Amino acid sequence: MKATPLLLAASLGLTAACAAPGIQADKGSMQALIGDAACSTDAQCKTMPVGAKACGGPQSYLAWSSARTEEAALRSMSDASAEADRKQAEAKGMASTCTVVPDPGAFCDMSQPTAGSPGSCRLRSGKGGGALAR
Repeated sequence: MKATPLLLAASLGLTAACAAPGIQADKGSMQALIGDAACSTDAQCKTMPVGAKACGGPQSYLAWSSARTEEAALRSMSDASAEADRKQAEAKGMASTCTVVPDPGAFCDMSQPTAGSPGSCRLRSGKGGGALAR
């Protein structure tokens, strides 16, 4: 079973209000910018960190396509989400598991074609992934 922020918070005895502050909104905004993550090669698929854990490092990653998404805009959203999470964690004295969420990497999934493109960027299997870019 995949650990969700609320499940993790419950296991640590934290309230839902303390779990992954703003992470869903941040992911949603970033996902909207990423769009369908259309690709034709693995080289077009990248990962972007989302949010920040109280002990440091990102909450998760999203797959995105350099063919469809402007990196500077996405990086700005990623940095803003991490900074907001860090500030909220510090203000509330929040703690996390301090586990490292490794970057899973991304690939062009040719079994998931998009409009005008043979594939869609996806996170590789493993730990550290967030929602798959579609």
